[in-house]
Amino acid sequence: MWLASLTLLTAQTAVDIDASFDAYELRLEARSADEACAVFTQVERDLLNAAIRRSRDDAVLQGASPAQLNQFEDRQRDAFETSCRAAFDLPGVARHRDEVFRLTGFDQARFQGRLQGWTAQRGGVSDDYARWSIVQSLGQGDANFGVFQQGDVTGLALSLRTSLRPAYAVAFLRDTSQEPYPVDMTAGGLLAPPDNDPVSAWSAPSDRLVRVFATEALSAQRAGELAPAAGAPAVGFQFPDTLVAQLASLAPREGARIDLYDATGVVIDRYWVEIGALDAAMGFMRLPRMAPQSTAAAQDMTASN
Repeated sequence: MWLASLTLLTAQTAVDIDASFDAYELRLEARSADEACAVFTQVERDLLNAAIRRSRDDAVLQGASPAQLNQFEDRQRDAFETSCRAAFDLPGVARHRDEVFRLTGFDQARFQGRLQGWTAQRGGVSDDYARWSIVQSLGQGDANFGVFQQGDVTGLALSLRTSLRPAYAVAFLRDTSQEPYPVDMTAGGLLAPPDNDPVSAWSAPSDRLVRVFATEALSAQRAGELAPAAGAPAVGFQFPDTLVAQLASLAPREGARIDLYDATGVVIDRYWVEIGALDAAMGFMRLPRMAPQSTAAAQDMTASN
């Protein structure tokens, strides 16, 4: 499910978005209406595309091939026919608008993937300290990775607490020009995932990965503000901002690897980032902010398949 739960500042809510084939068709209907009649804003469109990508990803995990899904989506586009006046009232359009409108009432939301999730938080920016805008907890809570903000400064970073002394960090992700789709590194469950980390089950062979080096080490103060709450000394590395879009363009089911190296070039630690609903979290951050929903209204807000 592309948006499996919302984590509020004042309460926990679970909002299960329908991941059935019927929901997939409705989202395709909404996209066809938007392509013909521009019924959505750009951020609504981006969130719809994120939902469709997750529907496709779920279908692949259930046995469909990308070619079959492409053919299905092409048939859906070709079959679409309605007036632009009627397009605004189509079930798929109304459904997506309702889902997006619900999100506008939250300042903080959790976008859960298969195994890990992204937490996005709007507002509360300080000039005095760094805080996460979008973050994923890695390695059973040993590290944090995501987009931070301090005043007008934003960046993509990894921050952790460790007694080791990493000198630099490198992210490894699928080279989409060489490998158009993520590879099942477990061969359908016959092999253990790399590093025995389930997030690494979908990736690409080592000769079809892109390497992205961290551009700088975080200051001790900023690393401490962004690292998990307690433990060993905090260290961190900042990556180029372009890596955010590179990650968001990958399939939700796949993982990207971050290796930490010592001064001699030896890997001393490793983390896996699940792509998940990063694109949806980014869309959430650009939504207009409405009046926050009350804690009472947030309780038990669920929708089952």
